[in-house]
Amino acid sequence: MSHTHAQGSDARTQAIVRELAVVHQLAAKDHQVGEPGLYSRIIVIVDGNIPSQDDDESCYLTPVAAPRSGQGYYTLTKADGAKRPAGISEDEARLSQQDSEVTTLLDAYYWITDRGFDVAAQSIQVILISNIGPCTGCQARLRIFHGDLLAAAQQTGSKVSITVDSVYDTPEAFRNRTRGNKIPTTYGYPDAVRTPYDISGQQGAYWVYRLPSLQ
Repeated sequence: MSHTHAQGSDARTQAIVRELAVVHQLAAKDHQVGEPGLYSRIIVIVDGNIPSQDDDESCYLTPVAAPRSGQGYYTLTKADGAKRPAGISEDEARLSQQDSEVTTLLDAYYWITDRGFDVAAQSIQVILISNIGPCTGCQARLRIFHGDLLAAAQQTGSKVSITVDSVYDTPEAFRNRTRGNKIPTTYGYPDAVRTPYDISGQQGAYWVYRLPSLQ
């Protein structure tokens, strides 16, 4: 591993840990009224450039989206939105249509298609940060989002590589739960990779699931 690449990996890890702390701080307030909801934001790294707050020229950090804030194209319930996959039931789509990822994915998509493809020369890395792994419905949304980015890149003639990761730091990689009227769902990915870190003596680990390459 080159020194430059190692520095890039360290900066990426620091950004992930920083944003995990942000979403957990917000989720902690939900403990006062029950289980914490899922907060999310996306880090868009362009050609190795890692964003900080209000940095949207060469890379991007979406605002943090709160639970029950989702709306728009990725609800999987809108007639003029993304099509619901056969593997996602109407009930699953309906119960998760306001999840925070719905808004976060659309925000990232807009920036990447409006700005990202223009400034990227080699790569765009999308990292979805959340305090809990995405549910079954939002895992489908993430796959659709990935495909949408690749289609948009092809349409604009961009040849950059595009990767999409889901990162969270629950004790286990995934958990089977129920939503609403006993609709089963899975939060997180069984195939997520536990990734330890040590930043200035602060030690811990998070889960990383990289969506399979579609390129």
